[in-house]
Amino acid sequence: MMVQMTLNNKKIEASKGSSILETARKHGVDIPTLCYHEALEPYGVCRLCIVEVGGALRNGIRISCIQNVMDGLIVNTESERVLRNRQFLFELLLARSPDSKQLIDLAAKHGVYESRFYEGDTDDNCVRCGLCVRACRDKIGAFALCFAHRGYDRMVTTDFESLSEYCIGCGTCAQICPTGAIRMKDEGEERIIYTKNGVVGKFKLETCDLCGIPYAPRKYLDFVKRNSDTSMAVNVARDLCPTCARRTGAINIVGSMTM
Repeated sequence: MMVQMTLNNKKIEASKGSSILETARKHGVDIPTLCYHEALEPYGVCRLCIVEVGGALRNGIRISCIQNVMDGLIVNTESERVLRNRQFLFELLLARSPDSKQLIDLAAKHGVYESRFYEGDTDDNCVRCGLCVRACRDKIGAFALCFAHRGYDRMVTTDFESLSEYCIGCGTCAQICPTGAIRMKDEGEERIIYTKNGVVGKFKLETCDLCGIPYAPRKYLDFVKRNSDTSMAVNVARDLCPTCARRTGAINIVGSMTM
């Protein structure tokens, strides 16, 4: 079912149940976000995706990733009010994470190059968007990360702020982090996942049976085997690195290959 609405003075049709952010992106309208990811439920914490609404809704500012479209809705993504508030939000983020290249580039793309709230150097690139915590919990199911403390001291960490026993070393948190605050580093036969506050996980890497290159933690390989291979009814040579596995075509329907 479709609804009729106005987006930046243009009459459009939108799918009922979709968000303003999703609709805007489908129509080529760029709205900045940090906490939004298509694979996760909308969170609405970074506030950068604000838009001004009217018509079917009372005039005001709404967070576009959690506000659904509706008949008669009027949306302006670049009004003076939106731009002023968005600039303020970018300045607050830059004040806390002034060295994050990703954040600097995103802010500059929207006309913000410095923060009036900047108080000195800091190596804290975390913007508390929660993507890493939610991806680890909702998609991986590892529950290795969480938020601790309140207010300005709030931070992403692990249970009891020590090496996590739940982390499987997949690196999803590092890949989804929009500012590089979480990092994954493979050195020799060891993988380390860490933030400025400490090490999240540390693992010995298994070596490929063909090329001998260290490629993944055993805990991660067991997780993939348990949650992917079994449910998809396939046997995959998990003792091979991805390159060698692709080269040898080491994947078959369960029963046709013995691990």
